[in-house]
Amino acid sequence: MIPPLSGFSIVKNASIQEYPVEVALRSALPLVDELVVDIGISEDDTLERVRRWAESEGGGKVRVLERDWGAERGRSTVVHSEETNAAMAACRNDWALYIQADEVLHADDYEAFREALARAERDPRAEGLLFDYLHFYGSPDWVLWGRRSYRKEVRVVRRSSGVRSVSGAQGFMVGDRKPRVLPASARVFHYGYVKSLRALTEKRRLGARYAGRDDADVDPFRWRRHGGLVRFEGTHPPAARAWIASEDWPFDPEAAPRPELTPYELKVRVSDAIERLTGRRPAEHRNYVLLD
Repeated sequence: MIPPLSGFSIVKNASIQEYPVEVALRSALPLVDELVVDIGISEDDTLERVRRWAESEGGGKVRVLERDWGAERGRSTVVHSEETNAAMAACRNDWALYIQADEVLHADDYEAFREALARAERDPRAEGLLFDYLHFYGSPDWVLWGRRSYRKEVRVVRRSSGVRSVSGAQGFMVGDRKPRVLPASARVFHYGYVKSLRALTEKRRLGARYAGRDDADVDPFRWRRHGGLVRFEGTHPPAARAWIASEDWPFDPEAAPRPELTPYELKVRVSDAIERLTGRRPAEHRNYVLLD
């Protein structure tokens, strides 16, 4: 039996940072019984956008939490984990799906995902579900593969396990250990670098403010022709197609310079070469323990 499922998300300054938040929420809505959205006090129309979408498409499932995330300067990105935990705590069901404002689920995966959730419900060891990731870079036509992108992440959790968001809200922990998870048999389409150079530069400035540095001296973001860039040959999630078609995505990897050959870049190239040959990524960081 498929257990009841809550959904939860956080977002702030979605227009300034060009988050396709309506697209992300739309992709999760068919899977959940409720959808909790923690909206930080913003300098733009984020609250109005989410409320407008909820009224037109939410079907009464959406609950908005208006919260003050506090000052940015000198306050670590742990605030994102704090707000993720606040949204998760507001969920009514034991199982909960976390969707970030630039992550989109594909309708082709819904049936397999529901089967995976039913399996997890029957397995008392399972504390979450693990999703495969596609990271888009520059435009919806290009995927950034390899060392510069993580391959899998936990996006469904069993709340009664005591799971908590950590590390800037990328992953979860259960106490001082990693959660035990099963495969979700589903993908997350991550559009975090499908936005303008202005918005990506603002992302850098935000990181500087969180670190307590002067954001006025942050170098503007520039595209790079990473070795891990591959053309995407599949289909995008139905929830994202209108958004993708509404924009002009001018990114051309051939016009972008290769990254400077620093010690880190050399490590990336060696790791990617090994992964191409073996399918394994050396010393891969994993925020989870995959159950047999």
